[in-house]
Amino acid sequence: MKVGIMVPSYARWWRAEGIWAICEKGKEIGVDSLYFADHVITPQQPSGGNDGFMDIWTAMSYVAAVTNIQGWAPTLGQCAAVIPYRPPVQQAKIAATVDSLSGGRLMIGAGTGVVENEFAALGLNVHDRGEMTDEYLKVMIELWTHPVASFHGKYVNFDEMTISVRPAQQPHPPILVVATGKRPFRRIAEFCQGWIPGGGRGMDAVKSAEAGWAEINALWREYGRQGEPYMAIAPRFAWLTSNRAEAEQATEQGYRYAYPKTHGDDMVNEIRAYADIGANEYVVQLPSFRQGEFDYQGMLLNQMELLAEHVLPKVPRR
Repeated sequence: MKVGIMVPSYARWWRAEGIWAICEKGKEIGVDSLYFADHVITPQQPSGGNDGFMDIWTAMSYVAAVTNIQGWAPTLGQCAAVIPYRPPVQQAKIAATVDSLSGGRLMIGAGTGVVENEFAALGLNVHDRGEMTDEYLKVMIELWTHPVASFHGKYVNFDEMTISVRPAQQPHPPILVVATGKRPFRRIAEFCQGWIPGGGRGMDAVKSAEAGWAEINALWREYGRQGEPYMAIAPRFAWLTSNRAEAEQATEQGYRYAYPKTHGDDMVNEIRAYADIGANEYVVQLPSFRQGEFDYQGMLLNQMELLAEHVLPKVPRR
């Protein structure tokens, strides 16, 4: 099982020194991947007190450079990039650029989006998001896999165009669908490479993922796909602790409520259960808010140390 973390690409404090420190700690403890979230605009102050997210693609490009300099090669994943938010020709070129500059480390987490106000602010109809996601992804694949491409669809039309930049991964970076249901499962089986079911807590979430995974694999075979799809569990929100009594107490209210206090051994058991049903990767979202003696960065670094001490040595890694 690969283990990764969500990076806190928050506008308030995610700057050069913090980025370097978090990436350096990731290299030190041996995480396999760094995942990024995507919001273009937020209608109100988001939970977590961190003023929303930086642009996902720009942040990924910066982190690709930082990790290149630091001499390690984590996968750069997404949970999720909202595909309808950006014109697909432009998005195909951006993604190819990030994959090229990172040496082939991009893993696309393709989301359809859900925030209606965000769609409206971008001049988009939220009810078109499923159709747009299907078509936009097909446009991007066409541009990645053909030096000169043409496409004619409902939303996108062009003849004999090239984005020039080729992704390092061939035929293109893997696309994991961040959604559950008949249409997303069909999307995976038809032309994507895997699934991100979300990072629910406990054995009920594992059972739900197992049922969805069985359905996806059946469709995968039905569509005649070769190889196996990839499953990443992300993001699992968790406020790690080594104190059993503390883990059994109710988590504080407010935005901290999003991070249930989790004993390291409970996370280990959860990761093992996901590995048993065929998951390839487990991505944890650790808190990065002010708490006691810690500032934003200090809190996350402390949580990463707990992950390294109480979780990573006890789970199967691959």
